[in-house]
Amino acid sequence: MDTKLQILQTATNLFNQSGTAKISTNTIAEEAGISSGNLYYHYKDKAHIIREIYEQMISSWEKAYDRAESRSTSIETLKRFIEDNFELLWEYRFFYRETVALINADPALLERHTEIIKQRFERQQNFLRQAENEGAFYFPEPDVKLDDVLTIMWIVANNYLVHLESMGQVVEYRDFENGAELVLKVLHPYRV
Repeated sequence: MDTKLQILQTATNLFNQSGTAKISTNTIAEEAGISSGNLYYHYKDKAHIIREIYEQMISSWEKAYDRAESRSTSIETLKRFIEDNFELLWEYRFFYRETVALINADPALLERHTEIIKQRFERQQNFLRQAENEGAFYFPEPDVKLDDVLTIMWIVANNYLVHLESMGQVVEYRDFENGAELVLKVLHPYRV
């Protein structure tokens, strides 16, 4: 395996298990079976590693968006898209536990994250608007604004893990299936 990729996969696994604060670059190097010098050859610090993991996340999410946008805007396509999103939330769960702290600590990450979130929100608006145009949903404006419905979906999806863990629950992958169902329930009143 490529050393850079090995470092990123090892760091992601460690961050998911223990959080970013408890994991040092030395711990990542040791777990990856490389020297600290080798790690620093590829990444200058932990913030750089986190930014590169974020770029991996973006790339993975891009594939989920491309799959959804290349299909008809059916309920089944939307369900698969939400499930794909929850799989990625699970894969990169450390980021969703720590989003605010990570972006507050790294201005470059904040700028990139803000840019991506705006793009993703717009793409999801377009997808839901297309689904409405094709008769799958109806958002009766001005009483129900698509942006408000989408915001609620984002809040549920992006904070579901934190909600469970703040209640003392040890979260497992199957819990994310429940999260995907909750997001779909937000849309249920608007199905045609």
